[in-house]
Amino acid sequence: MTAVPADFRPPTPARRLTVTSPDGARIAVQVHEPAGDPDAPTAVLVHGWTLSANFWVRVVHRLAGQVRMVVYDQRGHGRSGPVPDGGFTAAALADDLAAVLAATVPGDRTAVVTGHSMGGMALVAFAGRYPDALHRQVRAALLASTGLEQLLGRMTVVPWVGRRPANAPDDAASGPVRLALTRRALGDARALHLMPLRLARATLVRVAMSRTATPQERAYAADLMLACPQRTYEGFARALAELDLAGDLPRLDVPTRVLVGTADRLTPPWHARRMAAALPCPAGLVQVAGAGHLTPLTAPDAVAAAVLDLARRDREARPDQWVPRTHG
Repeated sequence: MTAVPADFRPPTPARRLTVTSPDGARIAVQVHEPAGDPDAPTAVLVHGWTLSANFWVRVVHRLAGQVRMVVYDQRGHGRSGPVPDGGFTAAALADDLAAVLAATVPGDRTAVVTGHSMGGMALVAFAGRYPDALHRQVRAALLASTGLEQLLGRMTVVPWVGRRPANAPDDAASGPVRLALTRRALGDARALHLMPLRLARATLVRVAMSRTATPQERAYAADLMLACPQRTYEGFARALAELDLAGDLPRLDVPTRVLVGTADRLTPPWHARRMAAALPCPAGLVQVAGAGHLTPLTAPDAVAAAVLDLARRDREARPDQWVPRTHG
């Protein structure tokens, strides 16, 4: 039996708590405290669709001892409670983040909030819904492997069908046939679970990861995604298909860095470039060469370095002082 690498083993948090969102959803939260450093900066890590708090395990290991980390299971995922009726919305995700920040970031502290995929969408929705809390509690933000609009139409998980526009990039907007196939491929959790386990794992890996992912990364990610309840999977699949948060992005007016893998099929670099150009307080665009969608798992060094850099910067520094070098 192959030994599990140490950085895939979730560390024991210093504290666990349950936070209740305004609609009654119960959110499971972990807090990791750096020993002997009460003044360490805080990072809040928000995972994406079909994942859980354990998705951040490799980033948590890299930030241990340097940053106080708050990691939580989004509604319907991991240890959190089921999604209440009507709760599959970006506004509800924003409410959850607001409740977690209120419970874990004291009034005299601020946090770097890092959202991956649907976690990034929750962060942007939070900025639009809670501007006062954003300015009071968030010192900087990292949007990792995410998008805010045209999510299905820009995915490259389904090959081009029929005539492809001349010289169109891989992440060009899909035509109606490709769009319909993408919607069907991503929205049916039941079909996924009816597949033989090996085929289901291979399908998820093909969609969410690139060829550079290691066998351990592939196995870990597939098992996380397969653990997502069918109702959660399909409820958020429907919500994400119609999502448009581009109008909230100007409200995210804290230093914000964008990070994306160049081989991301779910939220291709088109989204990252578009967000980086529209941010009111941009802190740079990091493109991780060869990485797929699950960057915190497959490129943990790049993600941890971005979080740590944002946590250590002066909140009032000039915008040009926040710009990073391209990774990879």
